[in-house]
Amino acid sequence: MFTVIYRWHIKPEMEEAFRRAWHRRTEKLCATRSSYGSRLHRELDGTLCAIALWPSREAWEVTEPPLPDDVDDATIFRESVAEWLPTLTMEAIDDLWTRPGAVDLN
Repeated sequence: MFTVIYRWHIKPEMEEAFRRAWHRRTEKLCATRSSYGSRLHRELDGTLCAIALWPSREAWEVTEPPLPDDVDDATIFRESVAEWLPTLTMEAIDDLWTRPGAVDLN
């Protein structure tokens, strides 16, 4: 299992648009690029953090096929971010996470 952690400072007036675009793009990555999905978190200081799971580093690095119908979402995503923080990547070496059922936090 390969994990990627993304962190961003988002323009306050763009947060809802960012979250919708992040959600749609994550669904597209699952459907077209074998992503296991991602979870979006808010840190205490307001920073948004996404933790994404992939089967391997190689799967994460794939850039083809292009995400379908992504031009608008990619633009919203880019324009929403005030600051991109460093991306962290890591391999799981011992996995004790459980997920008893999907929880809708909306």
